[in-house]
Amino acid sequence: MRIFLLLLMSSFHLSGYDFNHPKYELIQKALVEEHNFSAEEIKLIIGQAEKQQKIIDSMNSPAEFTWTWDRYRKLFIEPKRIKNGKLFIKKNLQTLERAEAQFGVPKEVITAILGVETRYGKIMGSYRVLDALSTLSFDYPRRSNFFSQELINLLLLARENNLDIFKLKGSYAGAMGYGQFIPSSYRAYAVDFDNDGSVDLLNSVEDAIGSIANYLFQHGWKSNYPIIWEVNNSFEGFNPDSVNNVRKKVNFDRKTMSPKNAIDFNFEELNTDVLLLSYETDKSTNYFIGTRNFIAITKYNVSHFYAKAVYDLAQEFL
Repeated sequence: MRIFLLLLMSSFHLSGYDFNHPKYELIQKALVEEHNFSAEEIKLIIGQAEKQQKIIDSMNSPAEFTWTWDRYRKLFIEPKRIKNGKLFIKKNLQTLERAEAQFGVPKEVITAILGVETRYGKIMGSYRVLDALSTLSFDYPRRSNFFSQELINLLLLARENNLDIFKLKGSYAGAMGYGQFIPSSYRAYAVDFDNDGSVDLLNSVEDAIGSIANYLFQHGWKSNYPIIWEVNNSFEGFNPDSVNNVRKKVNFDRKTMSPKNAIDFNFEELNTDVLLLSYETDKSTNYFIGTRNFIAITKYNVSHFYAKAVYDLAQEFL
């Protein structure tokens, strides 16, 4: 706590949000009553947050929901990202294999998430996380409640790990580090995978690898289980108007699968809640089922474009 306060005082100047903002009052109340912060500490921190209009603009037009699948896929499945992913696996093979053994998540999937999120740690975000989460808490009403909780978690994360909250950089949504964890996920799922006594997703690639694997495992990942399969559109119960992010129970058999996916599998085991998915290209619309492992990836990012891009990039590493 003492180190945390010294970090605050060393760079203190008031330039931020109105302390009479109703959301500020709720955040302060939670931090004071539930987490033993003082009102002064909170003012020292949030008083330095600055609204960033670019963050709001980015939230209103995310690529996952405004781009076509073809355009989105080409952004991530491209030669340089594939080449660097293979190099990343080679360089970090021992750690990736250890994570796969412990959590059941293939090294290719872990690497693909790192590739999609930050180009394997090369681009981790340029926004101050404090600015991002304050902007979205106070000036983005549609998801203000969610980001207010993330702002609370940011203050807790900084205190627990003696981080300089004013220097943390990340995405416009407040995600940070190699794997772009938001503060609540950092606190809940990050692991000390390099065994140095601290959890550091900002500098330790080993911690990042282990934490991504743990996150997927904790969200239902099943080892040696399929992720996504292409299907034909003639099986019983298929409705093209109910695809994408709609979970339902479907009875599968070998005839359900497209010819190129007709591989051996215990289809009774697959007869559970799945996502029915469609991906449009210039030439056709292709339909897929996303299993529990695909759904686990959507817990990392809700977009089925994102999850399919992770899967496709992972396939390039096989």
